[in-house]
Amino acid sequence: MSAHQGSSACRITVDPSTADVLRIEAKKVFMFNHEPLEDFIDYVPAKQLALADIFRDATAVIDVLGWDPDTAARQENVEVPLTPGHVQQLHRRRCDLLDTNLDLLDNIGADNDANTVVMSEIYNNRHGVEALNRLFEAYTTTITT
Repeated sequence: MSAHQGSSACRITVDPSTADVLRIEAKKVFMFNHEPLEDFIDYVPAKQLALADIFRDATAVIDVLGWDPDTAARQENVEVPLTPGHVQQLHRRRCDLLDTNLDLLDNIGADNDANTVVMSEIYNNRHGVEALNRLFEAYTTTITT
């Protein structure tokens, strides 16, 4: 179920740093799920709804966090609605970040300037993974209590 339907969604409080990562990763959910939209009209209604829920869930999170990170409230904790489906999408994003870091390690070489860029990307991805881990821990705690 998606957040718009009000069932199976729980609210998780996230700090500003986690909110920044969550905003980016929720937007990436759109990016990495766009191809099925090309054949959307050909799907049975149940599959259309399932695909729509992916986008609704991501939209609900970004709506709370703010679409523009420059104008979002950055000094406060924020409560975001998370559904099991969106958490599943975020788990995929976490795996992608980890895989990307493994790929980036192959780019380490003799060029110190290039290494600085690669290490910066690795650090940013690692920060994203850590933020998602905090989110997953809070989500698991919330749904099991």
